[in-house]
Amino acid sequence: MIGSMSVRKPPADGISTRQKLTLFHGTALSAEAALGTPDDQITFEMMLSNGVKALNIVTAGIRPMTMKQHGVTTASQMRRLGFDALHLVDSNLCTEANAAFGAADVVAAFLVSPQDAVALAGSDATKTLNISVQQLLEVCAGAPTEAVSVLQQVTDEKPLQGVSASVLLDTGLRAAQLKQLGYNIASLGQLAGADGNALAKLGFTL
Repeated sequence: MIGSMSVRKPPADGISTRQKLTLFHGTALSAEAALGTPDDQITFEMMLSNGVKALNIVTAGIRPMTMKQHGVTTASQMRRLGFDALHLVDSNLCTEANAAFGAADVVAAFLVSPQDAVALAGSDATKTLNISVQQLLEVCAGAPTEAVSVLQQVTDEKPLQGVSASVLLDTGLRAAQLKQLGYNIASLGQLAGADGNALAKLGFTL
């Protein structure tokens, strides 16, 4: 019977008509061409060459596991499509990216600059991806302003525990900023390698 017929739905992991329109909205691919593109032709290279951006992907509701099925096989490819560390603050997206690519791959791709560290500090992403304060501060070398923001946001009870004195020195943070953050010689004793020489370089005297 005609009344019992329905439009064939895409498979559960497929890309719907509405998603295709959203995915290619404002890109080099026309709406007509987008609708006529089979799912298996929507690959990483195809999206990249047509100017598909993270905003299109997120708005279309396409998640990391679906992206992986369409040729986005590494977190760095996800970043090339315009995703950045701020996207990982979305707990669901971060969890799915972790499941799709693994924590090490996601961290390698999305924790590369001081701005990334500021975006991730204090978020659920640090727990999901097992990112330490040491790792956050490592990418803040020569960026004391961002290092301050990281330490202001971390929620660890003893944030400097396990952080090496050399990494803290590399950020450019010194006694004036550390004191404003509430650190003193006693709390800096949490640092790995916090000998008298390192403390003196940080501007603290025993």
